[in-house]
Parts: sequence; C-alpha cells; structure tokens
Amino acid sequence: MQRVLHLKNRTTTAWNKLLHLVLLVMALSLASCSDPIPLKLTSAQRQQVDTLYNAQVEGLLMEMDSFCDAAYENRLPYLVDSILQTRRAQEEALRNKYQKR
Repeated sequence: MQRVLHLKNRTTTAWNKLLHLVLLVMALSLASCSDPIPLKLTSAQRQQVDTLYNAQVEGLLMEMDSFCDAAYENRLPYLVDSILQTRRAQEEALRNKYQKR
C-alpha cells in the first residue's frame, strides 16, 4: 500500500514539475512578444550621461597617453640601435661594392 502511495506521490510531483515548466514557457513566450519600450531620456539625463562619459574618456585618454609614453621610452633605444645597425650594414655593403671596382 505504501509503495502505491509512494508511486502516486512521485507521479504527482512529476506532473507538478511539468505543469510549472509549461506555465513558465507560456509566460516567457507571452513576454517575448511585446515590443521593447523605447528609451527616452530627458535633456538633463542626456547631459548627465554626456558628462559621465566625457569624464571616463578623459581619464582613459590620460592613462593611454602614459602607457604610450612609457612604451616609447622603453622602445626608443632599441629602435635607434636597429636603425643604426641597418644604416651601418648598408654603408658596409656600399663600401664593399665600390672597393671591388
């Protein structure tokens, strides 16, 4: 007898879960059919957004400039050495070319 009640409770629980799932799917499908509400800001809100945006961009630009300056200072000696090596190799090639003549 208890086994039958246990199976009955299990079946009822399964039906309850299925019912909840069906209701959830129906609710979500009804909600998805509506058009999104257009975002309309007042002029004061737009000004506030612009102010916040400009403040963030200004801070980021300053940080990016400092990164560029640091990278420039670190890479400049390497780049100068590379240019000098290239020029010296070109001069050496020209000397060798004209010495053979």
